[in-house]
Amino acid sequence: MGLLVLVALLMSNWQQKKDLFRNRKFIWFMFAFVICMLISVLISENHKDGINALRLRLPLILFPLSLGLISITKEQRNRILLGCAYIITAACFISLLYAVYRFYQTGNTAWLYNDALSFFIGQQSIYTSLLVNLSIYVFAWHLLFGNHVRKKRALLISLILFLFIISYLLASRNMMVLLYAATLFVAFYFILTKKKYLLGSGLLAGLVVAVIIIFAFFPRTFNRFRELAFTQFDFQSQAKESHYADKLTPDQWNGANFRLAAWQCGWEIFKEQPMLGVGLGDKKDELLKIYQQKRFQFAIDTNKNVHNNYLDILYSMGVAALLIFLLGWLILPIRLAFIHSDGLAIFFLVTLAFAMITENYFDRSLGPLLFGFFVCFIMTPFTKRTTH
Repeated sequence: MGLLVLVALLMSNWQQKKDLFRNRKFIWFMFAFVICMLISVLISENHKDGINALRLRLPLILFPLSLGLISITKEQRNRILLGCAYIITAACFISLLYAVYRFYQTGNTAWLYNDALSFFIGQQSIYTSLLVNLSIYVFAWHLLFGNHVRKKRALLISLILFLFIISYLLASRNMMVLLYAATLFVAFYFILTKKKYLLGSGLLAGLVVAVIIIFAFFPRTFNRFRELAFTQFDFQSQAKESHYADKLTPDQWNGANFRLAAWQCGWEIFKEQPMLGVGLGDKKDELLKIYQQKRFQFAIDTNKNVHNNYLDILYSMGVAALLIFLLGWLILPIRLAFIHSDGLAIFFLVTLAFAMITENYFDRSLGPLLFGFFVCFIMTPFTKRTTH
């Protein structure tokens, strides 16, 4: 990250950076959010945890200063993203090979699903699924609109199909739903807007066939969606956590009912101090307190956060900080992407925004790194007035 920041700082002179800073108003709010984080750490009683939280969020400070103040063409950006997509696909392929190897070693099919599938690269499935979605968008964009990849069309189609399978096996519900919704949107876009009925119908048929085939060979992933039928919860329940490879029962903790319980706890903390929040340094302590009050032993034993990035900002830093974050990192960038009719940027930003609904990305080092890099990098071709 340090080398990337250094290269970005040296890419243009300071006058160019000043001009970009003046024109890219979303950068103003990114810096304002940095100030909010610093103030939140200072007002916290637990400064050690506050500094640690700030350390995890360093990409949100460094990337706006570096990548946020460079300008490259859309073509350059998309070629670099294509390289990123190739690397991500290679990592997924190696992870799948390792998972298959462990399956043959143990006979346990759980190795082929969810977090076990991404065990080799040491990341949770939710983060890997996010990268898979972004890679599919990049491959699809180059396949549909990139003239320089005509000789690679068969390769790109194969990689997209492979990543669809990986996405299904990773079993991240929100990323799967968003991926299928994006596919439907693109299909109807070509049918209704471009009048390319064959292409649009092919996308729809391909999605349906792919889902049917994948489900036929790997049915256990569907258990992740069956969990949505069991949303009731008892804070004091000592039941074990459900697993997609086992039978689901209403008394278990699962991804759906746990999040509803955790969100209730986070919301109650927010209501006590809505303006400034409890502080970045104290947010873990305050969450533990309310877990203890509700005798939410499952969350205590597993050291769970609130699993919602927006709620985490809300109860730790307050309403103003959340609004500043939304403006700088999501709303203004999405607006600018619409102004410049950049569909790839829109898909990236919406996916990142959607991902943070069910996961607290900023409490793990990879989360701010991915979010900070991709938001800043996807905006590099744009200013307020012109496209470079």
